[in-house]
Amino acid sequence: MAKQIKKTSLLSEAERQKLLKKAGNKKPITQAQATTAAIPAARSVPRSANRSASREQADNPTGSKAKLWGGIAVLLLSVFIIAPKPQLLEYQSAGLITKSIYMPGWFGKPGSILDTNQRAIVAEDEYSLYLCFEGQSNEQCAKYQLRQQQGLIAAALFWYSSH
Repeated sequence: MAKQIKKTSLLSEAERQKLLKKAGNKKPITQAQATTAAIPAARSVPRSANRSASREQADNPTGSKAKLWGGIAVLLLSVFIIAPKPQLLEYQSAGLITKSIYMPGWFGKPGSILDTNQRAIVAEDEYSLYLCFEGQSNEQCAKYQLRQQQGLIAAALFWYSSH
């Protein structure tokens, strides 16, 4: 004596009809057709939901990458703005005129001229340049008269032409 298995459905009759109308089937179906048609329809809904969820997850790393690159760009821009920029100095002493690239120091440290190992102190109010060896007092530094002071682009062009 075998027991008969009762057929059940995951969707109610109204939900089944609604899904079938969306699929383009407009005629009502019988109970046997409904159980066979409801299972694939029920399975297709979670798949499409999973697809949209996976698309959102795929978009999320793209958004985080854009934020990462934006943060790096802001960081580099702020470092460029804050960092001291080289200058092209033209100075003279005893009739000898020289051009050199001057790199200002960070946070109060003395700057340096790239073609010498001496520390450089620029006194813009006096239009003077003092070049000192390490360990010497400021009174023993060589004094040069500043003739011209140019910015970053002039320093880059001078450096490029000399190399």
